[in-house]
Amino acid sequence: MSGYILLRQDSIPEKPNYNAALKAALAIFGEATDPDYARSLLPCAGYVQDAAFWAFVEREDDGFVLQISTGMVEQAEQLWAAACSDDVFLAGAGQRFASDAEQMAYQSLSWLIQHELHHIILNHFDLIDSFRIAETRNAPRFGLTRQSKVKPAPLIKLPAELRPHVPLCLELQADHDAAEIELGAYSSEDWKNLRHRVTAISAMMMLIEREDAKNGETGITHPKAATRIFQLLGHVTEMPLIPAQLHARQQGLPAIDPAHSPSKDEINAFGRQVTIPSFFDAVSLARVAGADSISIDLGEPEDFFRDIQIAKAADPSRFADLRTAGARQWAELVLKNEELKTYQNLPTGLDEETPIS
Repeated sequence: MSGYILLRQDSIPEKPNYNAALKAALAIFGEATDPDYARSLLPCAGYVQDAAFWAFVEREDDGFVLQISTGMVEQAEQLWAAACSDDVFLAGAGQRFASDAEQMAYQSLSWLIQHELHHIILNHFDLIDSFRIAETRNAPRFGLTRQSKVKPAPLIKLPAELRPHVPLCLELQADHDAAEIELGAYSSEDWKNLRHRVTAISAMMMLIEREDAKNGETGITHPKAATRIFQLLGHVTEMPLIPAQLHARQQGLPAIDPAHSPSKDEINAFGRQVTIPSFFDAVSLARVAGADSISIDLGEPEDFFRDIQIAKAADPSRFADLRTAGARQWAELVLKNEELKTYQNLPTGLDEETPIS
């Protein structure tokens, strides 16, 4: 990781796993941009000793700084320690979780770091009227932080009715691309680990909502956790078909070529072993996290998966039929997001997202 300066000496010396998560994320960041450019763009990244729950990316001079509180790490560890000793959660999620609390916390944190870095990769600072994008409003103001030479964008080029939705839309964009990195390309092997990665992402989304809730309506920094999980599981349902979808686009085909698509039996098995269990994992984990409102927003499984089918159809005229709170907020934001993209300087390739994303 030559060229990156880890704050606080060697970050968290007693937690090599979390240093590894940061190093791996920064390596991917370099691959997604250019290693030399990435080192100049993000010269500082690391953990800060603070019991509060926060993380942020902030402009400094001509680059960015990524900082994560040790409190965020600790709360992820606490949630997974509780989940991995909860008999009801383990009964549904599988006994393998019982010995993997630290690994699950690592995966939750790994996705969070990717999420933060994608605010940079997706050029989100070009659109916000701030030097900082933060997870929760608890992040401190460091007196030594230097102001960027680049002034914050005043959002004046956006229609007035779109501006209030921009922060939440940008969070969903970062969610989607960070999840793609964490979940990886579809494979017919090792579905159990894929399910664990999905649940690890859901856990961090829950922790962020739980922290936001302490600050009331004025503290909201993200869409509902149920909305974010709805988008996440929508992507997961599409994963077996994404390689065939990309092949069809590249070949200019009007539909997927069955020769490049998994069998119906494989797709159904994937749903039974990954997508549907991931929903129930999220519901059970929300209980462990003491966030019953998230379970309510996720809704009943029949309604949740019916809503995903409506979302996948990408027909806004059907959005009025959505039943769950997460799906309804997703529908509102996805329409705003399409409008927002016309004003964004997005990296190439983002127009190849699946409809649910």
